[in-house]
Amino acid sequence: MLHLAGTDTTAWPYQRRRAALEELFSSLNMAAPRTLSPSTTDPATALEWLDWTATGLEGLCFKRLTEPYRPTARTWRKYKIRETHHVIVGAVTGPTDAPRSLLLGRYDAVGQLGYIGRTTTLAQTAARTVAGHLAPARTVATHP
Repeated sequence: MLHLAGTDTTAWPYQRRRAALEELFSSLNMAAPRTLSPSTTDPATALEWLDWTATGLEGLCFKRLTEPYRPTARTWRKYKIRETHHVIVGAVTGPTDAPRSLLLGRYDAVGQLGYIGRTTTLAQTAARTVAGHLAPARTVATHP
């Protein structure tokens, strides 16, 4: 919360701004779809949250409770959740000598290869590495 009832709260420490935001949500009886992201100072609770990847949790942000809001400085840290899966690269977007992203597939429980998603835009170095591994498309009757 950066302003409250006309008051600039950016100089307030994060802990005070968060408490004011929680109080505002409570006083207005705000409910879904408006929700506050969870917050904790308990390391055990934060570790439990790392299991929330199935709900779309991207990671955890760590902020100092005593820090004011600094719009031009990144004073908080983020721990990104990384998941690894074995996938098949079925195609690329963009030119084959500089692919932009990879289209990915995986076999399901009955052995059918299906599309599961795509990567984010590849960095130039990754694109060059991928380009070196690409082979011309082949027509295969079993290709999905």
